[in-house]
Amino acid sequence: MDGAHPSSVSDRIRREAKVVGLRGFSSPSLEAVERRRMQLWILTAVLLVSVSGATALLSMWGGEPLRFWFTPRVLRWGVVLLSLAFCSYAIEKELHLRKLARLLIDERVLTAALSNRLREVSALLEAGKAMNSVLELDSVLDIILGGALELLLGTSGSIMLVDAPKQLTAACVRGNERARDRAVPFGEGIAGRVALDREPLLIHGRADAEQFPGLVDRTEPVESAMCVPLVHREELLGVLNINTDAGHRFTEYDLRALSLFAEQAAGAIANARLYEAEQARVAELTELDRLKSEFVALVSHELRTPLTSILSASGTLQRPDLAETRDEVAGIIERQARRLAQMLENLLDTVRSEQPGVLPKPSPVDVAELVREAAGDFELVGSPVEVEAPATLLVRGDAYTLRRVLDNLLDNAHKYGRPPVRAVVRTDGSTAIVSVIDRGAGIPSEERELVFERFSRLERAEGRPGLGLGLPIVRGLVTACGGSVWIEDAPAGGTAVCISLALCPDEEKV
Repeated sequence: MDGAHPSSVSDRIRREAKVVGLRGFSSPSLEAVERRRMQLWILTAVLLVSVSGATALLSMWGGEPLRFWFTPRVLRWGVVLLSLAFCSYAIEKELHLRKLARLLIDERVLTAALSNRLREVSALLEAGKAMNSVLELDSVLDIILGGALELLLGTSGSIMLVDAPKQLTAACVRGNERARDRAVPFGEGIAGRVALDREPLLIHGRADAEQFPGLVDRTEPVESAMCVPLVHREELLGVLNINTDAGHRFTEYDLRALSLFAEQAAGAIANARLYEAEQARVAELTELDRLKSEFVALVSHELRTPLTSILSASGTLQRPDLAETRDEVAGIIERQARRLAQMLENLLDTVRSEQPGVLPKPSPVDVAELVREAAGDFELVGSPVEVEAPATLLVRGDAYTLRRVLDNLLDNAHKYGRPPVRAVVRTDGSTAIVSVIDRGAGIPSEERELVFERFSRLERAEGRPGLGLGLPIVRGLVTACGGSVWIEDAPAGGTAVCISLALCPDEEKV
């Protein structure tokens, strides 16, 4: 039957039907052929019995003339020859009927196979439409796995995607929840082998652990399993696995069908990933546009106050009748100008902290002395700072950068907290920790990461001067120096902003 075509089988069936006398059937059934075979042998038996009986009667009761012409010997040979002739005819018909029965069986098998192939093709088309009708990756993966299981009568399966160099992670699972989120390196287990070789595999029964190193043994019975790579434009996206339990066994044809299905699936996965990347890019651009608008509005608002004060004070200086207040007005101009300079410096620091290579190379810095200097400068402007620090403590960093960090932290502590403001320097193993502590209301734990985002302001800080850049600048500058920054509750209430910096190795100390 290999290579047979349904139309050629039907032509042979019609020819054999004519030979055996089934001309009235456009497509004789297997049941009709079996009935004709039974009728043939019944008729043969009846004829043989009838001829034998008639011959016996003639030989026993026939008259002399009949016995003269038909002697017992002649009658016996006549019966034998007649029986042989009719049996030959019956055997010939029987052979044709058997051949016709085999052809009918072949036709049924071919029809069933064709029906299965049509069903599979239809399932492939439907799965392809379904995969291309959605763009969310999770939905696409679920449709792919469900379509593969339905197409090939699988009972469980999974889709593993490449999420790191030389590693697969289960992204969609059905029927084997233990495999969910499992990570498999290339080369390990069945999925890892397929990902490494990019060749489909068909396995019957339990896989050999020696053949597949790192194989995770399953407690569920598996009759057979298939695993095929998901490749799109020469790029490996992952692998598709399906299994079946007792009662069904995959074939090489099933493996070819799954490989064809995987080609469509890989294209759908690539499209879904591209869609997600585009969505993320659109969201990023939308957020950037929002931040730009907020930035322009915030900067305009913050710059308006000092500029208005400067312009007003400048007009006052030009009035001859207010000469005695000129020193006070000049002080206002100086303070507001410094405020503008501080805002511009913050904006520049934001840019510097986001550009690698702009900051100087870290070198030994006495952070304890730097803290005392910053505290002294704040004392001069009426903002006292209590310092608790060792005589000297060398860290790896940049003096200018770390001074900018300290100025921002101390300014925030005075602006948003309550006195006394303290600066504590201590060591913790191989790092130095600098904490700036105030006695304010504190920052809730759920908002502590929010304050490190650019232009973000807490509700209680609204109405106070600032661009919302202080702590984002601190994090960027500290990270550039190889350190880290975090917020915790102060021991006596309030907020403690802490930075950690690597201690300077002995060989770098001067």
